Amino acid sequence: MIRKAALAFTLLAASCATPPEPAREPAISIPAEGVRLGVMVATLSGETVFADKAGQRFIPASNTKLFTAAASFHYLKGIEQPDPALGTSLRLVPGQGGAPPSLVLVGAGDPTLRDGADCLSNCLHELADAVSALGITRVADVYGDDSLFPHEPWGMGWSWNNLPFYFGAPVSALTVNGNAAALRIGPDTAEGAPVMAAWAPGDDVMKVRNEAVTGPLGSENLLSVLRWPGSDEVVLSGSLPADAAGRNYFLSVPNAPQTAAARLIRLLSARGVSVEGTAKVRLRSEAIAGDEIARLVAPPLLQSVTYVSEDSDNLAAELLLRHIAQATSGAGAEDGLDAVHTMLDQAGIGRTEVELFDGSGLSPYNRVTPQATVRFLSWTAKQAWGGAFRATLPVGGKTGSLARRFRGTALEGRIFAKTGTVQGVNALSGFLVAASGETLVFSVIANDRPAESAPIIPVIDAMLLEIAAAN
Repeated sequence: MIRKAALAFTLLAASCATPPEPAREPAISIPAEGVRLGVMVATLSGETVFADKAGQRFIPASNTKLFTAAASFHYLKGIEQPDPALGTSLRLVPGQGGAPPSLVLVGAGDPTLRDGADCLSNCLHELADAVSALGITRVADVYGDDSLFPHEPWGMGWSWNNLPFYFGAPVSALTVNGNAAALRIGPDTAEGAPVMAAWAPGDDVMKVRNEAVTGPLGSENLLSVLRWPGSDEVVLSGSLPADAAGRNYFLSVPNAPQTAAARLIRLLSARGVSVEGTAKVRLRSEAIAGDEIARLVAPPLLQSVTYVSEDSDNLAAELLLRHIAQATSGAGAEDGLDAVHTMLDQAGIGRTEVELFDGSGLSPYNRVTPQATVRFLSWTAKQAWGGAFRATLPVGGKTGSLARRFRGTALEGRIFAKTGTVQGVNALSGFLVAASGETLVFSVIANDRPAESAPIIPVIDAMLLEIAAAN
């Protein structure tokens, strides 16, 4: 049985499963040229409020993180408390024949480790301080060890043009600063002069080849920022208008564990510790050696889950997927995905309805149906951890990726949902409190939007506002 919803929107050259109320004129128009929109709205008890193309398969983008975050609550015990095993540690390997010792920086899958000057806790400089405190003045090599997980830096199907940027940063058990570095780029004062490019303090971990020039006032921004996969050189080309504002580009590093080791070397050198060797990498096939001399205290994994849900962080999502794998006697991403699908089986959802190839939503191979997404979210509400899971979601007009959406509307503070955005895709799925006070579960996914088409997000938001008002 479908509950009547006074929803006034039309699809040009298409029809809705539930017609609008006769007394109301269509208020929203969705261009039909290539845009495919799937909608499912239901009560927590399973009564359908509105549905259109709800059983079709869509690319979910970051709506994928709904399943990863929920699986974290489902499988990872005690995520509200700090776990000593998640702390990044430092091992000392004695040198041979009078040679100085080497250091091994061991990653534990913590996405929150930082090394900035303003870092107050869980900081890489704390490990450098520990070396200095032990009176060590000479070090041979410094190894970055990411052997906790299999070497899988990228998800299946991730696009090469996403990889140079922070949202495509390589996945590694040893992660510092989100495996990214900030490059500030701005125009010069003279037309034709090279653009200004400078790394943020401590972030000069890659080379820059600057071929970009300053263009005329008011000219088109033709700046290109590119790093080919596997290369440690960032190439700037094209032109930047002379009146353009400078901005930071957050670029992924090509080799996360080696970069982490190089960052530690700088911190050691600043403390008077002479590093005579180089930054090297230790992978899964190599045994961890040496005695532990220091270990950081990582925050509870709940912080990572919240970061994944609120701010849609891809790297943190992928690390959670690998923690899920280990908690279910697996190892890497494939095992983590198997665990997520096992959870979905328990919720009565098959792989034709939800089929996932990564934990973050960057993979274009992921497919979900709005109907299955709503059924899954309704299932989470019945779990002991359901309230904690919902509390991690962005709140309309208040937090995370919804902080600027629904502000000043009837759904401000009353919609709790995960966004999803990649090229041609916009999605929003979660919970909303309708005008009656009843909680509704919804999933709206738009696919195949042409690049030159009008934005679909205002349409999605207006549609949800109408559904909330009518119920």
